Amino acid sequence: MTTNSNKNMTNDKNSQWKEREVGALWKKKNDKGSYCTGYLVVDELGQKTKRRVIMFANKQKNKETAPDFIVYLSNEENGDENKPTNQAKPVKAVAANNDDIPDDLQ
Repeated sequence: MTTNSNKNMTNDKNSQWKEREVGALWKKKNDKGSYCTGYLVVDELGQKTKRRVIMFANKQKNKETAPDFIVYLSNEENGDENKPTNQAKPVKAVAANNDDIPDDLQ
């Protein structure tokens, strides 16, 4: 049996995580491998902007301190990619085509 105080604690924790959220990524797969697409919300001088991104595993990792993944701004010609927003809202994932994947990461 769940009490109201337990529900409130869960809602408070979810709210705290939602306030800290700065973006989202979705896993994708194609014939060249796996990658992620999504968005990050950037706050510049109080103006929030969604930036679509694409992330790949670092296939050029040559030492332990090198990053495991690299995030790039998407090439998407969407028009609203840099549209200001007052609140971060999930957006539809960006599908990447082979032109979006750098040769050294394929």
